[in-house]
Amino acid sequence: MSAPVPEPHAPGARSPLARPFLASFSERVDYVDPRDRVVAQGGRSGEAPEGLLKRYAATVCTDRAGRVLLYRRASSVAVYPDHYDVLIGGAVRTGEEYRAAALRELREELGWTEAPGLTEAYRLRVDDPHGASFLAVHRWTAAGRPPRPDPREIAWCGFVAPLTVVTGGYTPLVPAGAEAVRRLFPL
Repeated sequence: MSAPVPEPHAPGARSPLARPFLASFSERVDYVDPRDRVVAQGGRSGEAPEGLLKRYAATVCTDRAGRVLLYRRASSVAVYPDHYDVLIGGAVRTGEEYRAAALRELREELGWTEAPGLTEAYRLRVDDPHGASFLAVHRWTAAGRPPRPDPREIAWCGFVAPLTVVTGGYTPLVPAGAEAVRRLFPL
């Protein structure tokens, strides 16, 4: 097992580069039925209409050595602030496919403009305190240029051994991210 990558500052401390993150309240998303069929559109910031779900796309990034990109969410984000996660992602916009949303999120959050070989690993319904949704999890091996994290969303990131994510003291860990490690990296 490789040693964990230390954070540049103490967990919970605000990155000097972080700026408050303001979600785009004009961003439109599709709402889907329990079979993941688009049936309505609305604002991202609102609750899904009764019986409908939002859609999210995320990517688990690894390096060529098989280590997973772990990051700590900025303290200013609305959902799971200061939590560790392996899922880089966000809401699927109106008319957007899961894969296109995953690519957009890699660009927005980490500065990667291309992701050759990006593939969907699995899709599931997630029921958590932030609402029910469909989550499409993708996998991608990052090669070449290192990530350039957006400090409004990511306070720290580094590649670590998958086992380290679940046993290395990175707490609190976003539940869907912990599930992704268990599914994609059987220990």
